[in-house]
Amino acid sequence: MNRILFIILSLTVSGFFFATPGLSMQPIPKESGISGFINLGAGGISAETNMIAGNSLGDIGKQRIDSLTDSPDSKGDVILVLNGELAYTFASTRTQLFFGNSLEDFIRFETATLAGVRQELPDNSLLEVSYVFSGIPTEVWADPYVVDRTRSKTDRKASGVRLQYDKILGSDFQIQFTWRSIELDDELSGLTQLVERGDLTAAQTKLLDREGDSYQFEVLYPFKFEKGKHVIAPAFNYTRLDLDGGAMANDRYQGQLTYFYTGDIFDVAANLLYAYADYDETNPIYLKKRQDNTYGGTLSAFYKNLFGVERLSLVGTIAGIKSDANIDFYDTTIGLLSLSVFYRF
Repeated sequence: MNRILFIILSLTVSGFFFATPGLSMQPIPKESGISGFINLGAGGISAETNMIAGNSLGDIGKQRIDSLTDSPDSKGDVILVLNGELAYTFASTRTQLFFGNSLEDFIRFETATLAGVRQELPDNSLLEVSYVFSGIPTEVWADPYVVDRTRSKTDRKASGVRLQYDKILGSDFQIQFTWRSIELDDELSGLTQLVERGDLTAAQTKLLDREGDSYQFEVLYPFKFEKGKHVIAPAFNYTRLDLDGGAMANDRYQGQLTYFYTGDIFDVAANLLYAYADYDETNPIYLKKRQDNTYGGTLSAFYKNLFGVERLSLVGTIAGIKSDANIDFYDTTIGLLSLSVFYRF
């Protein structure tokens, strides 16, 4: 469920990563000074989810549900698209300090706020170390398993450290490792209605605890053709969600394929992904272990030099993702249309 939220948020801005050639980290500028980007727009989202409430930019979950066994109902909303990064380069040492949202994250269906340092090494490879945190906390339900009552929202926050190494040995090969600690302001899964009715004991509800640690490892390699006009980039991601609740802890394996086309007027990008998640222990509500199969894709068009202004672009994105669980309550489906204006400085 938590990984699905990252995907939802990143889909709102999945088009503007295309300002960078390929999927590698942005090269450090040759001159000292300030650089970065800003992206602003709006979108419409349709969501079916029982676990996620949304965030301060939009609501995607229903406060009241009438079943713990059915798939979620659909809800739509208008959401704000707002992202950016501000960096300062020390050209003499090939060092860059940065704060904001990484362009490279969005292409891999990841979203987070980062503050850190990038360093170009003598072999022209790039090393990045950053503090990663939830700039806009996710809102989830304090107790998702409440029926025919209004559910209360709570913030889910994740913070940790990211290490990224790009252009290894002069190639475009890239590896990344991210550790996060996940905390909820109020984690009450199963503790209200299910305990009141005697369906679960307080001890059993501990299996539903969503707090803990996330360990994510990724490898990526972009293949470039016709001097970078076409790019095909396969990636593999393994995530260990080591949560306190054994029924929510899982191993997730994700494969993704990204295609770029760079034109004189338009750029186009397409993404496809598939992921499988296998959960550790039997869910005490449904008396079986959960498994998820997730499918998703995006298509983005990038109109360059908007109004004749260099580095100003109009980005349109259509996206969809579906997570099919063997427990219907956890099914998730997301659809999105967004339009934004992107400027790099």
